[in-house]
This record gives sequence, structure tokens and C-alpha cells, in this order.
Amino acid sequence: MRYQPVIGLEIHAELLTDSKVFCTCKNEFGGNENTRVCPRCSGLPGTLPLINKGAVRLAAKAGFATDCTINNYSAFDRKNYFYPDLPKAYQITQFEYPICTDGHITVIGGKDIRINRIHIEEDAGKLVHDDYEGISMADYNRCGVPLIEIVTEPDFRTIEEVQDFVEQIALRLKYAGVCDARMEQGSMRVDVNISIMPAGSSEFGTRAEIKNLNSLKAIGRAIEYEIKRQSEILDNGGTVVQETRRYNDNHGDTKALRSKEEAHDYRYFPEPDIPPVLLSDEDIAEIKNSMPEMPQTRFNRYTQEYKLPYDDAKLIISSKEFSDFYDEAVKINPDYKQISNLMLVELNRNLNDSEKTISDVTFSPADLAELVKMSSDGIVSKNAAKDILKIMFTNGGKPQDIAKEHGFIMDNDTSGIEEIINKVLSENPESVESFKNGNQKIFGFLMGQVIRLAGNGANPKLAKDLLTEKLK
Repeated sequence: MRYQPVIGLEIHAELLTDSKVFCTCKNEFGGNENTRVCPRCSGLPGTLPLINKGAVRLAAKAGFATDCTINNYSAFDRKNYFYPDLPKAYQITQFEYPICTDGHITVIGGKDIRINRIHIEEDAGKLVHDDYEGISMADYNRCGVPLIEIVTEPDFRTIEEVQDFVEQIALRLKYAGVCDARMEQGSMRVDVNISIMPAGSSEFGTRAEIKNLNSLKAIGRAIEYEIKRQSEILDNGGTVVQETRRYNDNHGDTKALRSKEEAHDYRYFPEPDIPPVLLSDEDIAEIKNSMPEMPQTRFNRYTQEYKLPYDDAKLIISSKEFSDFYDEAVKINPDYKQISNLMLVELNRNLNDSEKTISDVTFSPADLAELVKMSSDGIVSKNAAKDILKIMFTNGGKPQDIAKEHGFIMDNDTSGIEEIINKVLSENPESVESFKNGNQKIFGFLMGQVIRLAGNGANPKLAKDLLTEKLK
């Protein structure tokens, strides 16, 4: 590679508060245009903002989720710019004194990506472009929605590092209850700052900012295109211009939006209508104690203490609700691997087939733990456990009751199984002869016939041992 990319990220995440950050309008996605806007969030003369304490708390939780320092003192500023989607012509944000600083996340390859800061700000409205009519319309419902902006250092060198970081941020924010991270809805959006420099150089090139990327795939394709675009400019003797660009997902390219502004262009000054945010050490400690166990900590516990395979542990932590369900089940029955297997294969199959999530499951983790114990104790077979799980999923009920009602309790009476085996062997003399002549595959056929006649309550191990003995 002739050029080395240098990448930093700015990630905007909408906070899961009931109301907007500086007024009482509902903080909800969707709905009819301009139905959730008031004089305060549109900045009409004579109105004053009032800080949402819940937004401050969630921003601090985001800091704990990303190993940041939570600052006792933070303050708001006005960022002035004139866009149609910002009716008051300035945005309230934190510039000089952000709420969180100096965090990091370890990405693929064991590399630490530094987080410079996390600050609170309000979102702008949304422009709806009608290319056919040649007009743009403004929807101000999103004005004043509480955001955090997570700003990294330019530590990324590969697309894989960027995508892993974004994936981890989304998962951590969801675990902490800070943001639902639905990138397709815009509740988490990524701006990529990218420049290139000759391989081996330490002097960064001129960067371009790619705005509002809303999927891991789009992030990867935008970076790929931008590396190619900037490389061609330099190879042809040109100069990369510092600018803001927009990624077009349909065409897979980026287009210039405007020249990149610097801090002085925004004419920041302290917000006169909002007092500083003061968090005591006790406040910060209380927020920290309210944090759930983070996905990476759970992953380490699953792989190191529970000895689960890497891929299984990754799948379990991919949803906090799924991981919580697993944790509750193994507290009752510490059969870590078997509970993992039943959840990742059979439970997930039922969830996928029904297009439901783990939150829709009506049976409890205790029921799943009991079902696994019944299987491991030989009360029901592993195949029967799958059938019982499906019934529990579809109709509810306790595993013991379902096992009794549907005849899944294994019968360990050797005389009954022996009688069935004798019947199968007498009815399939050619198969028996074929097995004795070395066709080992025929054993599966004979075993299947035995289990079919024995029914749900057959003990597969007992049947297999007895059939083997008979065939000898």
C-alpha cells in the first residue's frame, strides 16, 4: 500500500430520555412532521432552555461504558451556524468543558483507540429533499433531541478497526441503556474524518469529513472510496482539499457538501441561559454503581470462567436481553455449555422462525435451566428436550409437565426396549445381514426403526447399547 489512511470518528448517539434535552416535548422517533416542536426547542424569542437531568445521567453512563473520566464540572456553549434545519441559528453543545474525557476501547488486534471526549448537545431538525419539485422541506421534530457526541483521536488505520469500534460502541450504549443505536433510524450516526499519508510517514495529510453514515457497510464503502479518491488526487500531483462530504449509498461514492469549518468559524461562546453542570463525587459514584455488567466483561467471564468457545460467547453478548437470560439460567443450573447450546441453537431457531426476540419469550430462565438438567440427568433425551423447548416456546408450560403429558419421560425398562429391538431385527433380516457383512451405515437405519417404535420416551443410549449387543 502506497498510502496509509489516518481515521478519526465523531459518533452522534440519541439519548433514551422521555423528553427533549431543553424542553418538555416528547423524545420519540417518527410521527407526523412538526408535531413535536415548541417555542423553546425552536428557540423563539422570550423562551429559556431547561436542562434535562436524565440526559446528563445518560451521558455519564456513556462515559463509564467507554472507560472515560466523568468530570465534576461541565458547561454548555453556543455553536453558531445558519442552516435551514436549525431554526434558532445556533446549537447548544459542550465545547470547552465536556462531561466526559480520556476514554478508550480496545479493538480487533488488541489496539487501544483513544476517546478524546464525550459531550452533550441538542440535535438539529431534518431536511426532506424533493428532487422532483426542486425544493427542501424542514421537519423540526428532531430539534432539541438529546445527543452525545463521542469524539475519538485519529488512531484508526484500517476499515476493520473502525467497524469493530462502531460495533462495540453501539453494543455498549445499548447495554448501558443510553441509546438504542438503531443506525437505520438515525439514532446513532457516524462521521468519518479521513486523510492519507505516504506509507512510513508520520505527517498526516489533509482530511475530509464524511457525514452521517448509518451502517457498518456504508462506513466501510465510504472509507474505501475516499482512500481511492484521495490517492488518485495525490498521484496526479493534486492537493486534497479540507471539506465536508456526503456519502451516496446508491452510487457508492462521496460528493462535496461544503468547505470544512474550523472551531473559530462557529463563533463558540458560553451559553448564557444554562448554568454549569456540577456532579459531586457521590453523584458520579451512584451513577457508576447503577451500571450493568458490560459486554466485554461478560465475554471474558464466559470464555475464561465458563470455558465457552469464542464464537458462542460473542453470540450470547450480542444482545443484553439474551445475555441476561443466559446469566439467570446458569445461576440456577451451572451447566454453562449445555444451556449455551440450547439457547444458541434451538431457542434461536424458534425466535427466528417466529420473528420474535428474547423479550417475547414467555417461559423463564429457571424453566430452561430445569429442562437442561432433565436432559443431563437422563430424564428426557436430548432430542426430546428440543421438542419440549418448542412446546414451551409456543404454548408455555413447565418442562416436567410437558414431558409427562407428551410421553417424553425416558423409559429405562430393558425388557420393553429389548422386545422392540427383536421385532425390528426380525422384520429386517436383509439389513441385519448387510450390517454383519461390514455395512456399518445400516446401523443408523435400524436404530431409527427402534426409536420410531419406542416413541418419545425411548432412552436412546440404552437402545443403542442393546441394539449393538444384539447385532454382535
